[in-house]
Amino acid sequence: MLFSIVATQSSDSLFQLGNTYYENEQYETAARTYEQLENDYSHEYLYLNLGNSYYRMGELGNAVWSYEKAYSIAPRDQDIIYNLNFVRSQVRDRIISPDSFFIFSLYTAFLDKTTILDISVLGGLLFLIISITYLMNSYLLIPEKLNSIINSTLIFTLVFLIWVSVDKYWKFTDINEAIVISTSVDVRSAPIQRGENVVFRVHEGTKAQITAVESGWYEIILLDGKKGWLSTQDMRKL
Repeated sequence: MLFSIVATQSSDSLFQLGNTYYENEQYETAARTYEQLENDYSHEYLYLNLGNSYYRMGELGNAVWSYEKAYSIAPRDQDIIYNLNFVRSQVRDRIISPDSFFIFSLYTAFLDKTTILDISVLGGLLFLIISITYLMNSYLLIPEKLNSIINSTLIFTLVFLIWVSVDKYWKFTDINEAIVISTSVDVRSAPIQRGENVVFRVHEGTKAQITAVESGWYEIILLDGKKGWLSTQDMRKL
């Protein structure tokens, strides 16, 4: 498993303490130390190291949860991608999502690999290009036909960036997904504990979307469309 010892200066002491516990193979103590930083220190390497600790403790579901958190912050970090794919390969449930339209798949992949900071940088570059284009137009330095093409391209790019930024912000602030952290759990047709209402079973590390919450129960839906209820104690929200 890949391991990082990067931390911000404000939380360096506690983070490094967790690293020391990890290096001394005190994985549970390391995990508890990293968990103390969660509320005030949202950084990809905190979740990467926390995931490593969970994995060493044999807590596959919590490891998947932690790497998913790290991936949401830094989706192009190769260490995070490697570790996340590694633990995903050990998840027992093999859920295949239905095929989607090619363009939609490309857009989803782009959105998945892009951060809000990336969009801000692209927006700044676009503003610079628009400013330069406007200045050149003022001095009639661009032929009319070429100017029309450039303006159309800039307008399309601007609209696309606005759409992506709103979509990304909405997904980032309204995450309604969770990871199964129990070894094996029955999913039920209603939020009630009865033997006859089991519809299917999920296992540790499986990811699901939460569609409703009701007094200690989550209604979930899997990528393949299966739907049901399970206890909130069996899942950890992302």
